[in-house]
Amino acid sequence: MKKVLALLTMATFLMVVGCAMGPMGTLFTSVKHPGSFTTGETTNPGGSAISGETCSMSILSLIALGDWSVDTALKAAGAEGKTLKNVAVDHPVMTILGLYGKFCTSVSAQVAQ
Repeated sequence: MKKVLALLTMATFLMVVGCAMGPMGTLFTSVKHPGSFTTGETTNPGGSAISGETCSMSILSLIALGDWSVDTALKAAGAEGKTLKNVAVDHPVMTILGLYGKFCTSVSAQVAQ
């Protein structure tokens, strides 16, 4: 009985902690969290679109590695020194049983002329 109670307590704790980031499934999660969006002109004649993604990972909810910051995603997109408009930021998340988790930041934008 003590083992069942301990297991239920741990599962409840993990679900409460997961709610701080958004929806988390107990067995599996694969969601995209909305980020921020800044608007500019909707047309960009002669301009180009860029996108980049960066991720971090978690193992057993004990070890977490990586950099999923917006700055790193912008560097991956090649946005350094460029003026951007229509910037969208999303956060795809995938977890499996709390054993493995992948947390990403995806950025897409238009390069202003």
